[in-house]
Amino acid sequence: MTRPGPAWRTRAVDALTPKVLTMLRTGDTLEAVHRETGLSRTTIASLRDDHQVVVPKRTAPSRSFAEALALHTEAFGDGHLRWTGPTRGRTPLLYANNARYNARYVIFRRRHGCDPVGYIRTICTAPACIAGEHLADDISNTNPAISQAAAITYLISKGASDWQIACHLGAGAQAINQIRTQLKEAARAR
Repeated sequence: MTRPGPAWRTRAVDALTPKVLTMLRTGDTLEAVHRETGLSRTTIASLRDDHQVVVPKRTAPSRSFAEALALHTEAFGDGHLRWTGPTRGRTPLLYANNARYNARYVIFRRRHGCDPVGYIRTICTAPACIAGEHLADDISNTNPAISQAAAITYLISKGASDWQIACHLGAGAQAINQIRTQLKEAARAR
């Protein structure tokens, strides 16, 4: 005779329940229990919930940025880099230093030495290329659609320091001061 329980349970499930609970309590994953018993993942999760088995916390292995990039990228063509790691939609995800990052952001920062401003896009024609030399943000000096003066003006309007502007655009102090002076004169003229 089987013990009372939900109507969906069969004798086969009842027969495997002690084994499933033992495996779950020793830290096996749903996938491992599924492979071992042949029960569906939904059934295993229901048994876990019914018997109040605590789900163990799992941590991904911590890697440095360099290790994670080496693991999930491959070179192709003439200086291109393809992402082979996990994605969310079209965004490549980089798991490093116990956190999740946008891989384009990390590669841009490593290549240009500063945080991107706005959206990061690929400026080469190779599909899915994420090589640092082929990435541009909204105002970087590699973006042909914007002049350096317009980029400096944009950064000044966002409150960037001269050092941040120089770091991001490679602009000299003279060019930055000239734009700041023009902006001050335009503000006085109003």
